[in-house]
Amino acid sequence: MLFDEESDVNERTVSGELAGVMRKHLKEFHVNCEYNRMTDEYGTQIPKRIGLNPNHSNPSTVYPDIIVHRQEDGEHNLLIIEIKMSWKNSKKKADFDKLNRYMNELAYQTGLYLELGPEGIIEMKWYKNS
Repeated sequence: MLFDEESDVNERTVSGELAGVMRKHLKEFHVNCEYNRMTDEYGTQIPKRIGLNPNHSNPSTVYPDIIVHRQEDGEHNLLIIEIKMSWKNSKKKADFDKLNRYMNELAYQTGLYLELGPEGIIEMKWYKNS
């Protein structure tokens, strides 16, 4: 099977393939993998940052697996996806925290945690910004 420990497919590979499929259906948005930029209030591209560590005054630079947005502004952050392989999910809780922070700090409308394993989708958890 494709998503098993023996084949050890990297989540970046899966993210890239999934993003390619999504691009065909979301033509009015940009679909990016590992995209570490965001647009500030002046229209300038700056590093994408969220407050992962409350003990640090500087937010952490982040690289979401997949984002659906418009690169030209910070107003249209539609979807953020974190993907994990089931045999590498020791940081699952950290991904849940990241998704919550993306939603709260960067105003993404929807988030998705997707965990894949030998039988396909192991866990799929949706987040909705209210």
